[in-house]
Amino acid sequence: MSTFQPPPPPHQPGSGSGAAQPHGQPPYGQPHYGQSQGVIPQPFPPQYAAPAYGPQPQRGRPQGPPRQALAVPGLRLLARIIDSLITGVLIVGAWVPANIWMYSTFKPGDSRGVPVGLGLFAWTLLVGLFYEPLTTAMGGTLGKALCGLRVVHVETGNKLGFGHALGRWLAYLGIGMVPVLGLINVLSCLWNEPFRQCMHDRAANTVVLKRRWQ
Repeated sequence: MSTFQPPPPPHQPGSGSGAAQPHGQPPYGQPHYGQSQGVIPQPFPPQYAAPAYGPQPQRGRPQGPPRQALAVPGLRLLARIIDSLITGVLIVGAWVPANIWMYSTFKPGDSRGVPVGLGLFAWTLLVGLFYEPLTTAMGGTLGKALCGLRVVHVETGNKLGFGHALGRWLAYLGIGMVPVLGLINVLSCLWNEPFRQCMHDRAANTVVLKRRWQ
């Protein structure tokens, strides 16, 4: 009986379980390094992607702006003072001349002065309620613009819509109505990490940034 055995067929690349894989690529169906199976990693928002830090946030840190983009608390306080002065001028600038005109035109108890008084109260309410959200929806209040700051959504870096800005301002007003809590809210950006948010920022999921930081 002959013992001759025909030679085995040549190995075909890609056949069988031992197929060779191109260098640097994992086997088919296996996730790449740092990518879980079936999950596409989401890039860090381009608004926050500083060249020195790369496209991914630091491990254990919530998604948001890098530290060097955050507003300095002192500038936030200065912006708040400027905005308070602006709203004060808008309100007092309407009340003083209107009252001077009423006292020089109407006698005490004259009902014709009532519509003027109601108009002044309406103006005060409009300025107090809508100055902040209207200007914030444009990127920041006048005080923040003068201080080189802007308000954005903490996770996306996008500018706030009017409704979002109004909700943020109502949170600020609501917190300020509680004794002492209003002061704590303003100062809380000194210790709240990692984004130096005040309490109303956390409630509205917003953050205050420098306009130029890279």
